[in-house]
Formats: sequence, structure tokens, C-alpha cells
Amino acid sequence: MRYWNLLLLAFSILFINCDDKNKDAFFMLHNEIDIARTEVIVISKKQIKEKLPAFDESQILIFKDSLGTEFPYQLDDMDQDGIWDEAALVVNFEALETKRLMIYAFAKAESPQYEKKTDVHFGVGKAKPEASEEQLYTRSYDPRDKDSLFFQMEGPAWENDKVGFRMYFDPRNGIDIFGKTTKEPTLHKQGLTTNYHEKADWGGMDILKVGNSLGAGAIAFKHKDSLYRLTGWNGTRFETITEGPARAIFRMTYLDEFIGDKSYHIVHTITIEKGDWFYKSDVELHGTNDGIELYTGIVNLKENKLKFYNSDEGVDVLYSFGKQSENDDHLGMAIITAQSLTAYLDAPSEGTGITNTYLLNLQEGKNHSFYFMSGWEASDTQFKTIEGFEKLLEQSTKMINSPITIQ
Repeated sequence: MRYWNLLLLAFSILFINCDDKNKDAFFMLHNEIDIARTEVIVISKKQIKEKLPAFDESQILIFKDSLGTEFPYQLDDMDQDGIWDEAALVVNFEALETKRLMIYAFAKAESPQYEKKTDVHFGVGKAKPEASEEQLYTRSYDPRDKDSLFFQMEGPAWENDKVGFRMYFDPRNGIDIFGKTTKEPTLHKQGLTTNYHEKADWGGMDILKVGNSLGAGAIAFKHKDSLYRLTGWNGTRFETITEGPARAIFRMTYLDEFIGDKSYHIVHTITIEKGDWFYKSDVELHGTNDGIELYTGIVNLKENKLKFYNSDEGVDVLYSFGKQSENDDHLGMAIITAQSLTAYLDAPSEGTGITNTYLLNLQEGKNHSFYFMSGWEASDTQFKTIEGFEKLLEQSTKMINSPITIQ
């Protein structure tokens, strides 16, 4: 009897230790700036397995804080091999707050369902009002020449709970802004039966006139004295990477893009996260650099005030503000980059190339990152004044420069 009691005690200690290991599975998250913020925290599968060595992919993950509040999350397959690589979750922080992020793994059951707050949508069809959503789509030349082809919203659109954007899926390659007055995803409904050029009950409108400009952060390249619009003439591939409660990501790949007398492969990855007034661009240039410089820009078609500065955080900012929306009300637009030695110039107001754009030179290099921010007064009253826009722009630059630390 004493033997069995000792054996039972040993098993009890083992199970208690296993439970303790699960209870000790946590990360410490630190908001190191004096700003309350909503942030998307990204944790790799490797990091999770370091905290939960017994975790396998037949189990369901749950993330909570020390008070038991559950955090919405999504599992993202970043390399598109069919197996998830990262967990992205939405966490609210007070100024200078430290949180304990608890991780739990449960036997396979029904996966938790969280409300979708970010979206990528690319609808393709033969004619309005019918279009099917595409997760992967390729083109070459100019698809506008094909009468039997219809792109909903003229190309891919992306949004979060604050703002939306769209990219022309043709050689114009400009980027447009959808001002939103709703927190819900709505762009998948637009461009079929609605007129998104007028403010409507669906939750917003197309607020930007792009013309021949780069619009809201499209990219171009300079070689010697010539500026080249990224056209995708020889081949362009669109690919949705992920979308969900935390973030949406898609990738544009341009094949054999001629800049000067040489061709390049260019990859443009766009990310938008819940709670932000901006999206992020990551640009990769594949090929011999040969003095190629990356440019992006802000459309300059309506009266506005322009400012360019380097913040105390070491971030370069170019922004404009004024009654420059298509609704004739206030709109602020900004480009934020941590790259040094940037400079801006004005594109010509007429001609066959890129026009009416405040151009930001991101210099040479094969890898670049920048952010494009939009603030429309109908989305939030703080954008009715330039002071309100500048305040949020300053906060955004601080958040970009001071990501949440994970330990």
C-alpha cells in the first residue's frame, strides 16, 4: 500500500509540474512610450514552442492577459507553404504599460472565431455587377484593353477599422484612398452596384483624385535623370497573404520591369493593421542596383500646406494638409520613413509621365520600408484641423519608432 501511495504521489507531482509549465507559458510585453495604443503583436511559431515545448499543431491556442482577458488573433502563413508561421494578435496598451501575455494550448476543438477587422479584396469578373474574389491573380500588358475583363474597384483594395485604400491593377499603378465612416470591412461590397465616388450610407467614399500622380504612396524608380513609373507591363502577380482580426497583407510582384536599359524583379508587400491610420510598404529590388533610386509620393492636385521634417525620433516625415478630398473637406496625408538622407521634390504639373506629386526620394538600396498615413475629417473630427492631424502624425511616428518589446 505504501508503494502505491508513493507512486500516486509521484504521478501527482508530475501532473502538477506539467500544469505549472503551462501556467508559466507567457511573454512580457512593454509599451515604452507615454501613449495609449492598440498594437498588433507578432509571435513566431518558434517562440511559442519555446514557451510551450509540448505544443503541436493539432492543438488550439488561446492568448490572455493576467486578468483573463482574451486577445483576438490569427495564424499567418507568411511563406505560403500551407503551414502557419506566425500568430498575430491585437493588444490594447495604456501609456507605459507592461502586460503579461499568457499562452494556453488545448486539445483540438472548434477554433475560436474573432471578428474580422482587416481585409484584402480583389474582385475580378466579366462585367458589373458580378465579380469573384481572387487570392492569386496575374496580368501582363494593359488589362483595360480587354472588354471582357472587369476589376472591382479597378484593382486590389485593403482596409482596417480606420481607413481603406485601392491600387490600380494596370500600368497606372497609382494608389487611391477610401475614407471610412464605419469600423466594419466594407470595400468588398463596393464597385459593383454602388457609386463609391459619393459619400454614402455604406460607410465612406473614394476621397482622392489621383490622375497621373503617384496618389497615396505608390512607387517609382529613378535612373540617371529619368523617373520610371512601375507599370507591370511584362508581368504582375497579386497574392493575398493573410487577413483577419489583426492584420491584412498582400504582395505585388513585378517581373522583368525595365528601368533604363535593364530589367528587374520588384516585390511590393503592403501591410495594414487594426487601429492604424496608415499602411506599411516593404519594397525589394532584385537585380543589379546600378544607381537605381526608389521614390514614393503624395498627390498634389488641390490646395494644401506641405511640410517635410526629421522628427526627434529620427524619422523623416513628408505631409500635406488641406481641403483636398473629393468631398471638399479636410484631408491630411503623410509619408513616414526611418531611412535617413531622404529628400523631396515636386513632379511637373503636366506631361506624359508622373505629374502633380510631392516626390520623396528614398535613395539607393535593395530593401526599403515606409508608411503612408491618411486622416479624413469625416472619419474622425481630430482631422478637421492641421493641429489635430499633426498631433496624430506625431503619435504615429513615435509608435512606429518604438514598437512593443517582447520578452
